[in-house]
Amino acid sequence: MATETTGWAVGQILNAAMGHQMSTAMWEGFCAGSTHWPVRGVVVCYAPTLDVLRRAAAEGKTLIVTREHPFYMHGGLNYPYLTEGLEAALKGDPVVQAKTDIITANKIVIYRMSTAWDNFRPQAQSTALAQAMGLTPVTPQPMPRSRGVICDLPRTALTVLAQTAFDKLKARSPRIVGDPMATVTRVAVLAGETDPKRGLAELIADPKIDGVIAGAGGVIDEVDGAIGYFQDVIGAGRRIAMLAVGYGPSEEPGGAEVARWMRTVLPDLTVDWWPVPDPSWLPRT
Repeated sequence: MATETTGWAVGQILNAAMGHQMSTAMWEGFCAGSTHWPVRGVVVCYAPTLDVLRRAAAEGKTLIVTREHPFYMHGGLNYPYLTEGLEAALKGDPVVQAKTDIITANKIVIYRMSTAWDNFRPQAQSTALAQAMGLTPVTPQPMPRSRGVICDLPRTALTVLAQTAFDKLKARSPRIVGDPMATVTRVAVLAGETDPKRGLAELIADPKIDGVIAGAGGVIDEVDGAIGYFQDVIGAGRRIAMLAVGYGPSEEPGGAEVARWMRTVLPDLTVDWWPVPDPSWLPRT
């Protein structure tokens, strides 16, 4: 009788294949379930929502590899929680308990792999986002360790790209920061978020870049002065605008690439990519 592969064994294989990136990726790794439970099918997704857990239980999938934490915080089985009381605040929370019950009853293991993947393939997420939008990143990229990529395109209205995001990414609430009538010919594409000064400034250093397609968080939301930074870039005279497609929709296309890579290192396991729909929407009259 063949020995079943445990979550711990899969984690070791993935970590080794990435050059042991997990050793420096804080708050990642196993974050729910037991590493001793057997793996009977792998799911790659952006966020392990209750819907994803219920589907995994129904289909007998027992390992979920995800970018986000199942319990809305940083931390893993091997790392202390550094969330200033968030763990205590979630104790006894019925939503957390509902997820825990499904995980335990169906022996589902959750493995968070975000920073480690970005360190291993720095531009994979942004390349996947660009390609999902019908854009082709230029090669070679000017900053090979940057998470963003640069794409040239025929002069296109940012509103047209917003419609593309709506159609192809199923992003229900894309937003424009800057001139809503802006047209672009060279865009920086960045999945997720980045530091406003160091990351974003370096990404748009090329003065020919007149547009940014990004997710959310540190780039465009009012966090750590990031939205102020981009507004000041425009205020200082730069003709540039941003299309914010939403954090989740910007990260989703990269899940397909993660799944493709995992199939090469886990050939004996079934690996599926399950997109998680954009949960946001804008009321329209």
